[in-house]
Amino acid sequence: MEKLKKLRDEIDDIDKQIVELIEKRMKASVKVGEVKKENNIPIFDAKRENEVIEKKIELLKNKELSNLIITIFNDIMSTSKLLQKDLIDENYKNDINKKIEFGKIVAYQGREGGNGYEAAKKIFEDKCELINKKSFEDVLESIRNEEAYYGILPLENSSTGMVNEVLDILVIYNCKIVGEIYLPIEYGLMAKSGAKIKNIKKVISHPQALKQCSDFIKKNNFEELKASNTAEAAYIVSKSEDDSIASISNKNAAKIYGLEILKENIENIKGNTTRFIIVSNYDNALKNGNKMTIRFSLPHKNGSLAGALLKLKNFNLTSIVSRPYRERKWQYYFYIDMTGNFNEKTLDDFKNSVENFTILGIYDE
Repeated sequence: MEKLKKLRDEIDDIDKQIVELIEKRMKASVKVGEVKKENNIPIFDAKRENEVIEKKIELLKNKELSNLIITIFNDIMSTSKLLQKDLIDENYKNDINKKIEFGKIVAYQGREGGNGYEAAKKIFEDKCELINKKSFEDVLESIRNEEAYYGILPLENSSTGMVNEVLDILVIYNCKIVGEIYLPIEYGLMAKSGAKIKNIKKVISHPQALKQCSDFIKKNNFEELKASNTAEAAYIVSKSEDDSIASISNKNAAKIYGLEILKENIENIKGNTTRFIIVSNYDNALKNGNKMTIRFSLPHKNGSLAGALLKLKNFNLTSIVSRPYRERKWQYYFYIDMTGNFNEKTLDDFKNSVENFTILGIYDE
């Protein structure tokens, strides 16, 4: 076992150097914060963070470690921002009751008439300019490059569960949840004017909508086709020369794209509802609310999750979801939604019992 001891001693020596360098980096980060404070510069700098990650990946000889480097430096930069925030945020008490702002640009995924569009309209009415993006990542990218102030993303459906793609990318783009809305989803089968259900052979929609209407699809033995958005599906049908295709979309999409609803309310579960979140960048995060969403990982040992959850016993945990930790096989990130009264010291014990702790947002339920 002498060989093993020698290797462990080597790792301990490397770790010692890493700790010294991290401490040195954080001291430099505080100095950066002082400069930002003097010049009234925002904490979050998307361009700079992208450059940091890209430069670190370029330094790698083994590019298979790229995802690991992204995770490590996202965590390092997140900690740096927290240090800078403590230094800069003198107006914390004045901003404690900051709420959602209107008159801003809001990005949503998909075409006009999709569920994201409907959620954005319900939240912001006509008080904000709405812009559409092709993908969820494009929505977050538009926030990062300051094209949009807010983004609207689906996070959870009452019948099909979490939208895992959204969970996985929120932290990558360092966006914070600032609000939520529950949107009732009623789907219809729609086709071009004059079409009959008996002639429909194929249905097209977003994968989530297809899942939410799976009973109806199976009953009619329809072939499934996938689209990037339920409104995109309606648009495709409106332009198609194929009389055997119909879309599964919401009722407003039928009006917008001139389609005829052949069958209403085809979702599996009546009362089908999707929870949409409003996200913004780090500097626009709210500081107060009765709901919090957090992400963390755990030491790989017996009882670590049970022990950590005990430290949250004073809160109502409304959702617990796990997602794979890509850089560590068979380990996971945990996402928790909880409600209660939060303050700066609320989660100190919990934070000390977990790893990679991140507050994804504090907002009103």
